[in-house]
Amino acid sequence: MRLLCIIALLVSAGGALFLAWFGWSKRRSVPSALAFSGLLLTVALYTGGYALELSGNTVAEMLDGSRIEYLGIPFLPAFWFLLSYRFNYPSSPVPRSLMSVLFMISFLTLVIFQTNGAHHLHYRTVAVDVNGPFPVLSFTRGIWYWFHVLYSNVAILAGNALFLLMLIRLPSHCRTQTALMLAGSALPWSAYIIHLAGVGPWGLDPVPFAFAFSCALYALGLFRYRLFDLAPLARSLLVENLGDAVMAFNHEWMLADFNRAALSLIAKGPRDAAGAPVELLLDGCRGLLSAVKAGGGLVDEPLQGQSGRRIVAQVTVTRLQLGAGREDGYLVLIHDISELKEAEEALRDSEEKFRLLFDAAPEPILLLDGSNRIVDCNHAAIRLLGDGCREETLYRQPTDFSPFYQSDGRISAEISANIKRTVFSEGRADFEWELLGPGGVSVIVDVSITVVSIKGKKLQLVHLRDITEKKLTEKKLRELSLIDELTGLYNRRGFLALSVQQIKVADRLGKGVMLFYVDMDNMKAINDTFGHSRGDQALKDTAQILKASFRVSDIVARLGGDEFVGFALESGDDPGESVSVRIEENLRLYNMRVDHPYKLSLSMGNARYDVRQPETIEQLMEEADRDMYRRKQGKKMKNAPDGFLRTA
Repeated sequence: MRLLCIIALLVSAGGALFLAWFGWSKRRSVPSALAFSGLLLTVALYTGGYALELSGNTVAEMLDGSRIEYLGIPFLPAFWFLLSYRFNYPSSPVPRSLMSVLFMISFLTLVIFQTNGAHHLHYRTVAVDVNGPFPVLSFTRGIWYWFHVLYSNVAILAGNALFLLMLIRLPSHCRTQTALMLAGSALPWSAYIIHLAGVGPWGLDPVPFAFAFSCALYALGLFRYRLFDLAPLARSLLVENLGDAVMAFNHEWMLADFNRAALSLIAKGPRDAAGAPVELLLDGCRGLLSAVKAGGGLVDEPLQGQSGRRIVAQVTVTRLQLGAGREDGYLVLIHDISELKEAEEALRDSEEKFRLLFDAAPEPILLLDGSNRIVDCNHAAIRLLGDGCREETLYRQPTDFSPFYQSDGRISAEISANIKRTVFSEGRADFEWELLGPGGVSVIVDVSITVVSIKGKKLQLVHLRDITEKKLTEKKLRELSLIDELTGLYNRRGFLALSVQQIKVADRLGKGVMLFYVDMDNMKAINDTFGHSRGDQALKDTAQILKASFRVSDIVARLGGDEFVGFALESGDDPGESVSVRIEENLRLYNMRVDHPYKLSLSMGNARYDVRQPETIEQLMEEADRDMYRRKQGKKMKNAPDGFLRTA
């Protein structure tokens, strides 16, 4: 009996060494091979050392065998966990901290066992048990032995949990490899529990004998189910869950493996498909079959037996080789490009619609490149610039259509260069510009430039608004002294005259206009508390806040006292909301930045001019005034009336 046990253990150790060598030979191509090799090497040391232990008759002879065993036993849990981790995450390196903990405990166990005679932390006592058919080593366990038992069970349990998770996530036809790994772990682990419980026969350690069966299972997985040819979880994550169909064939074009997406293409069920020839599998997709046999290509054909469905795909065939140039099979990837085709068609439709809207826009629009050259423009821009056709306008610069000097006396080219730098650094710019229109007539435009990205290139989208008439009217208004002297804004008379012109522009363009009615809160309190000079300064500051919140082309006026009004022609976005937001933000920044003993507070209402339901400017002002009064009454005061006193 003793001899049979020793022979069985030596055969098991030899098999484990062979498998360890096989794993070592695959270390460069298989992520989990190195951990597998380490695991089987520790198994070989364990089983071979135990064979030597059983051949001894004295404590010293048996401990010599145990010392060989313990060159492998401390490292078994670490290598098992690393194997399960590398199988699950073949492309992710094992965290260094985890590696350090695993192998630090293993090395410490090795050192403690080899020096047990000095401290008895591992074995408290050691003796020979002769009650069985042959002598075996008997011992009482020390504190470190139980610590290593805890460490071993935690590491093995964690590794088994990873393999179990993999088993659940894999498709049914790809679970054999993982099941073999779990079974190979369950046998020695169960034997380990039996050994710890002390119910093994004749005082023998059943774990090395269980490893003999584990080695047989690992050999079956390696040579029958090609354990190293596929990292199961990587296959599950990277292949099974792909939206594209993936099929693997052997060198005779027999199906070896496939993913879920391929099921809709093959003419057999998942259990009957493995081993079937490609001609039979793709019998319902003759175009796809031709592309596969031709080594790849585009496919666009209906799927037979699936009403209304088509396959629109790019087929890629990759030859798989295994050593010495020998063909081992083919990997076929069928990438569905139907959505891409639909997206391309939608993009073409979108570009056509954009071109129609772009050309039909009533306001001039330009696209400039990084060198300020015009790369595109609409019909309104061509009319404004005075050229007869698009070709004569493209690839020229706006300064080619401008006077040498702008109205402020600066050179147009220098201003243009500065504006370009501002646009590309800040993303947008707004300013007034003088152009030379048809016949060399001066045209004043309100310019808004925004940086946009089109097909990966940064371009400048330029909106132009002709404000020549407004500028001429402003000039006449100044001559008629229709400017408020204190704030520099238009007064009531100037506003009424300009707003009529703005309504005419809105009617011509078919656009709405927003009127904003603004009233200063606590103006009387500021005058009474801090004097009229402070009150005048508050009026000036409010005027500057409003001017900064409206566009250059909008009309801002002081009606009298502490009442102001703004008139803004609508653009593509919602001017009512955007202007209100800018006023509130500029007011907030002013109160944060300016060191006055009071805070400015404004109440604001608005009304909209609709070209389909025209109203007079007086009616709009009454509506906005009522809206402002309603909002003013709804305010909640904090700390002081309307919060006009600045708090520390």
